[in-house]
Amino acid sequence: MRTLRHAGAAVIVELCGVAIAVGALLTWIDARGSRPRSGISHTSVAGVLHWSYRTVAAFPRSFGMIVLVAGIGVLIAGLIGSRFLAGLFCLIALAAAGVWIGLNATHFSPIDMTYKDLQAGAWLTIGGGVVGQIGATLLRRSARQ
Repeated sequence: MRTLRHAGAAVIVELCGVAIAVGALLTWIDARGSRPRSGISHTSVAGVLHWSYRTVAAFPRSFGMIVLVAGIGVLIAGLIGSRFLAGLFCLIALAAAGVWIGLNATHFSPIDMTYKDLQAGAWLTIGGGVVGQIGATLLRRSARQ
């Protein structure tokens, strides 16, 4: 069975990959009360895995690196036209965003955190992940359709 690559869907998926990757480098949460203004690039991967809020100075050891790699993975999946890889990396980016926002909310105060506190980095990652998932389903279709 032959498949056709939809150029429009591929461009959307590629742009979503760029948005996710850029979102990893920007600020995610605005300061309020005891919570500082922060981004995902200063949170330790080991800390997130142990559900403790630990900071790290080196970006390659930060949780932001996971989101950056996921964004690059979405970009590459869009370039090669892989529905599976695009969907997988979008799911990883969405899961990472949810875990980090949840960790941040529980560490400081979940009552103080509203959607208005989310900054550009979080919105780019979440939006890129959701739109990328939708674009991934449209990436390849069989030639009979």
